[in-house]
Amino acid sequence: MTEHSAEAAIPRATASSATMTSVMIYSIAFVTGAIVMSFEMLGSRYLNPYFGSGIYTWASLISTVLMALTLGYFLGGWLADRTASLNVLAVTVLVASVYMLVLPSFAQPLLELLLADIDDVRTGSLVASLAILLFPVTFFGMYSPFAIRLMLRSAQSSGMVSGTVYGVSTFGSIVGTLGTTFFLIPTIGTRAITLWLGAAGVACGLILLALGRTERKAGAAAVALLIAIVVATIPASAQEALIDESVRAEILKRKDGRLAHVESEYNDIYVTKRRSQLIMTFQLKGWDYTESITNLEDPDDLPLHYSQVMTAASLLYPTEVKRILMIGLGGGSISTYYGRAMPDVHIDTVELDQRVIDVAKQFFALRETPRVRYIAADGRVFLNRSKDQYDLILLDAYRGGYVPFHLLTREFYTLVKSRLSPGGAVAFNVHDGTKLYHSTVKTLSEVFPIVDLYPSGMGEVIATLSADPKFNRDALATRAAALQQRYNFRFPLPDVLKRRMPNPQGEAKGGVTITDDFAPVNLYDTIDAPKPKRKK
Repeated sequence: MTEHSAEAAIPRATASSATMTSVMIYSIAFVTGAIVMSFEMLGSRYLNPYFGSGIYTWASLISTVLMALTLGYFLGGWLADRTASLNVLAVTVLVASVYMLVLPSFAQPLLELLLADIDDVRTGSLVASLAILLFPVTFFGMYSPFAIRLMLRSAQSSGMVSGTVYGVSTFGSIVGTLGTTFFLIPTIGTRAITLWLGAAGVACGLILLALGRTERKAGAAAVALLIAIVVATIPASAQEALIDESVRAEILKRKDGRLAHVESEYNDIYVTKRRSQLIMTFQLKGWDYTESITNLEDPDDLPLHYSQVMTAASLLYPTEVKRILMIGLGGGSISTYYGRAMPDVHIDTVELDQRVIDVAKQFFALRETPRVRYIAADGRVFLNRSKDQYDLILLDAYRGGYVPFHLLTREFYTLVKSRLSPGGAVAFNVHDGTKLYHSTVKTLSEVFPIVDLYPSGMGEVIATLSADPKFNRDALATRAAALQQRYNFRFPLPDVLKRRMPNPQGEAKGGVTITDDFAPVNLYDTIDAPKPKRKK
């Protein structure tokens, strides 16, 4: 390379601006490296619901990324030798980034098409991985050889320049891998992460365009455009819809009947369509248990009566609700109902079975956003590990027809109580008519000074609990009216309040305190108890 050709690679500039250009090129190498590996980790979230999380899926993802980087290195080197330009490099980054911004809009129908046409999981996972990852990673892979060509001043510095570019890029890959798996995936959803990666790539492309301009005004305009795009992206992500209406519309067009059967280590999960309703059931010991029903035509509808009554918990919280914890997901009807009605609330939903989360996202069209996230964990383990406090905690953790015993004990309720913010409230879904029901009410009453019961009329009772012994029940009607006026709940809170039992203490009679040491819940669940007369 001659000195003249090296100078042509980067426009003439002052020493300070040349240094700034070098720093930015190295910095973008770091960012593109992080995007590539972050996207590889994210690829598993795209493929797992369709082709599983086994070794074939991961082999396909790793092979696809290596193949794409190989193509990118060759193409980047070839193109750089013919046109060493910052503007051309910017275009390669922008092409890959724009692809990532539009990927969430077509990924699901594409993967469903491949799933329907390819029966072999090995072939299917490889083809799907190529379809999702090959194009953008190839273009991002072009960055390193192109950047080296731009940075070279002489043959004597080629080793240092090459080593620095690839070293910085690899370090970015490490950060992208750990950051995505340790922080981003547990915090926000796949769609939001993809959009943020695409936005970061667009920012890098615009910076490269700005560096390629010789006139300050043009560079300043590009930077201003970059800032505008980033600022516009933040509220768009924060206010992202909680469900994908297009997915539900497509499912609505399908014939009635079973749409899916997914086996997990915990459940046999069935998804069935019945006219406008989508139903999730678990099969346990030959019995089908309805876990969730969604109205595909009306995202604010709650077809199951008990889920309508779960909103009674908000009547016990005296101030504005900011954080909600939901233990038990199903099809996500309750968390979606709260999230849509209360647009400022942050909701963590903890579900033991990762495949339930996958099915809820795939068929019930749930989306994760910065304020609504879905966490695969045991509810009690999550509360033990997390020190976060919540204004409302909603418990609906049924596996088939029963709640795991460790979520029914005095020790567990004490743990829940410790995770409430001052004045916080709890709602617990309990099946009535057995000794377990009366024992649950008795145990709850020993932990929480305020226990109210709301029969759903369909065999369930919602227990609402407050840790504030001075809570004034006389204020419930006023509170219900004020909340209804503010949030316009589909199922009015004043109507829900009418279901409250006048004497909840009587429901504890005949019950036995359930503890970690003594919890014969399976036996108590089979012993019938006389039902007291209740006001309907």
